[in-house]
Amino acid sequence: MKFLAGDKVLFKNENLQGEIVKINSPYKVTVLSSDGFRIDVSVKDLVKIEDGSCGSSSYGENFDSKDTESIVMRLKKKKTSQSILKVDLHIESLISNYQSLDNFEITQIQLNECRIKIKVALRSKITKIEIIHGIGAGILRNEVHTILKEYNLRFYLTEDGGATEVYL
Repeated sequence: MKFLAGDKVLFKNENLQGEIVKINSPYKVTVLSSDGFRIDVSVKDLVKIEDGSCGSSSYGENFDSKDTESIVMRLKKKKTSQSILKVDLHIESLISNYQSLDNFEITQIQLNECRIKIKVALRSKITKIEIIHGIGAGILRNEVHTILKEYNLRFYLTEDGGATEVYL
């Protein structure tokens, strides 16, 4: 299906609609969502809304609302599973040139990253953070737990002890 700027569209995998504001390529467009965000998306993930197709009469007289409810429940479950933030505090994943740093500097970089991610999660709709700190001697784990206590957050150590799960 060919889209034009100004077309109203529905997202196939999200409970969201919007308007095409820019054609990036034959396969990608920029959509201004009903939430006010500009999203670059594949045309495969969109359905064009025809004029007059938004009313309940468009679906016929025998439209069963249970189908709509099951779709909404699936979307809510999908959004819930997407509201988990994984934070890997291994220094290799944070910076590329860490060999010249001493242990104190490395720990400070890791803790700063942890604080930043916690603040981001608290401002957004994230419900769970998984902080991967590794097993090691436990120094980083203890410092992470101290930060979590400062924020009064519920947290649990995973079974293997290499990560901490935080519930917001």
